[in-house]
Amino acid sequence: MNGRGHPWDRLSLTIPALRVGLFDYGIPILNAKQLQADGQYKKEIQVHRIDFREIQVERRDFIKTATLASVAMALPGTGLASQNSAAFTTPQPDGAKKNVLCLTENPKAYEGFIERLNSLPGASLHAYSVQVSYQRPDEIIRTIHEKEADILLMILSRFTFSFGSLYDSMADSDIPVIVLSTNSQLIHIDINLVASLRGNGANVTFAQSQEQALRLVKLLASPGILQDQRAVIYGKPFDSTSVPAHKLTEDRVYQRTGVRMQYQPIDELASLMKTVDEGIARKEMERWRKEAAAVIRVPDHDFLEVCKLYCLLRSIIEKEGLGAVSIDCLAFTMSPNPVLPHPCLAFARLRDEGITAACEADVCGMLSSLFLEKVTRKPSFMCNLMSADVHNSVIVLSHCVAPLRLNGPNAAPMKYKLHDYHNLKRGVVPEVEFPLHKEVITGGFSKDLKSFSLWPGRIQTQALETDQASSGIGFMRNVCANTIDVKVTDAERYLQNVPGIHQVMILGGYIPAIRDALYAMTMNLVGPADFTPPTA
Repeated sequence: MNGRGHPWDRLSLTIPALRVGLFDYGIPILNAKQLQADGQYKKEIQVHRIDFREIQVERRDFIKTATLASVAMALPGTGLASQNSAAFTTPQPDGAKKNVLCLTENPKAYEGFIERLNSLPGASLHAYSVQVSYQRPDEIIRTIHEKEADILLMILSRFTFSFGSLYDSMADSDIPVIVLSTNSQLIHIDINLVASLRGNGANVTFAQSQEQALRLVKLLASPGILQDQRAVIYGKPFDSTSVPAHKLTEDRVYQRTGVRMQYQPIDELASLMKTVDEGIARKEMERWRKEAAAVIRVPDHDFLEVCKLYCLLRSIIEKEGLGAVSIDCLAFTMSPNPVLPHPCLAFARLRDEGITAACEADVCGMLSSLFLEKVTRKPSFMCNLMSADVHNSVIVLSHCVAPLRLNGPNAAPMKYKLHDYHNLKRGVVPEVEFPLHKEVITGGFSKDLKSFSLWPGRIQTQALETDQASSGIGFMRNVCANTIDVKVTDAERYLQNVPGIHQVMILGGYIPAIRDALYAMTMNLVGPADFTPPTA
């Protein structure tokens, strides 16, 4: 890595006992005043907390996961409109202890449990109990309003015939609620309370044991895996040429994901190209040329220019501590006089080096790539969904940017050759030989950043020799340099839950780690009924 080190070498395991495989790059983040003083951001960074009301969970899976002591997983068709009423409380600032308000009819009986909450390893919690009667909903609501809480834990009594008006009294709670049943052999009334609260807009999960409740509290108390990551997109704000996101804002992105993002004009990046040391860029070019199996129809000028772009982006990323970058490339790549070189090769190298480099200024695609790369510690293949064969449950994924180290940063790079962009005799793209029959996952955040679609699959075949594609119309004319067939679980259901034009693919499984990370972000997981990958 040219002595710079790999971002994945600086990882720290945030909650080892519960979130195996979830890591944090640990990139230092400047505070808002420093950013303003250094002139790195043109806008003041405003911090907004996550809106917890928007998690969505279906009752059937909720009961199933309660039995399995796992995190609740939601299926499509269960969306709940977010509530606009006032929030109960304001969460503590980052670094402060999280307040866990425990409501119970018998505080004395749960003193030991409260002590366990306060001593959870890896968590900074202030858990305390308040005695309430679950037959007096007004008393409960008043207690919640009066107490500062980041997490609400409702410890139910062993038997209650009905919770009366409590069912409809908590719709304005924007803090996560955990309902702990104390009678695992008689949960039907408790489950009905949970379903009713959720149906009225509350964010609720269910626990059948103290151990499960401890696990859920710890996940909710941990920082989100993307918290305070920084990203820059070069292009018009939320107005990508191919994937606009007009309903999102920088504040909204931060609220839902914890990522601080900023837009910069493409012309600003272009003006910096002349500052790049051409000698360093030539070394990068020769590295690509030496390691490639073949170089076909790549203009020397274009080759050097994209290596200069890589050097420039790498310096910006290091200087500003960025975790992700994107460029509205389709705004200029088809122009006869592009303002920047085609960024495909630069993005492939950045992904191998642990930096999310997302295509086409796709905000949701960038966040999806960043999320999956952080969880799995592997570079991702961000790709177009070209077609879906529902009968055979096979999808076709295609794009011009593919990392060489899909197997992981320490694995050997995959074999590749270089050729021109879409056979137009300009630009340069890598055609990478994917490992056939390997397990993969594909997915992405929804356009409103309320849910994450995740699907298991297995690579079947690959369309090679894309440099020889016909110049006419048809499939081979339109595919990108890297095109693969992937067998997925239940393609019909997959097709009805596609998050957008871009899918993000990772080699391997990682379903439990991804589920935990999404739960900690209060994000809804959408997927097949069975996450077992298809057979080879």
